[in-house]
Amino acid sequence: MSDIRGLILQSRLDFLENHIDTNLSQRVFQKLGDPVKQAIGEQVFLTNLYPFHLLKDLDAAIAESFDLSMKEIFKEIGNKTAPVMMDRYFFTYMQQKNPQGLLAQLERVYPYIWEFGKYSYSKSDSNEANIKFDYDEDIHKSYCWFIQSFLATGVTLCGGKSVKIEEIECEAEDGESCQYKISWNE
Repeated sequence: MSDIRGLILQSRLDFLENHIDTNLSQRVFQKLGDPVKQAIGEQVFLTNLYPFHLLKDLDAAIAESFDLSMKEIFKEIGNKTAPVMMDRYFFTYMQQKNPQGLLAQLERVYPYIWEFGKYSYSKSDSNEANIKFDYDEDIHKSYCWFIQSFLATGVTLCGGKSVKIEEIECEAEDGESCQYKISWNE
């Protein structure tokens, strides 16, 4: 079974709670099945493990409840999640202004936050890296947009400027894995 930490689920709940539309959370929860409501309705513990399918169901309900494009929604969630996770797990790299350090450390931290799939990193230049995710779970495209945005914002918080992410391959679109080339200016 594929699991994620509550921190990832909480990123969606924080987004809903802080959205300008105060009825949004209620509309999203109405679209969820009872098992999902019970699992995340009371309290999500950031360090507890939750089945990945809860995130898929929550992401689908969020997408159905907005007039914005799914890409915009999940990139915004990734943007807002990155500072929280950076402060918690990657503070040193923010202080050092070290994007490569962040991407390398993510390879070590990834299995503790996401208990499915594998993250790999390779430095290709001083301001460039290749990232690969091999998932053992069916990935949905909104999750990919969240990850891309999280990575771009993380690199920015570590001192990278004009960050670009090029999607090489996407598992959600019948690829074998999710692969990205990330580049930035100093």
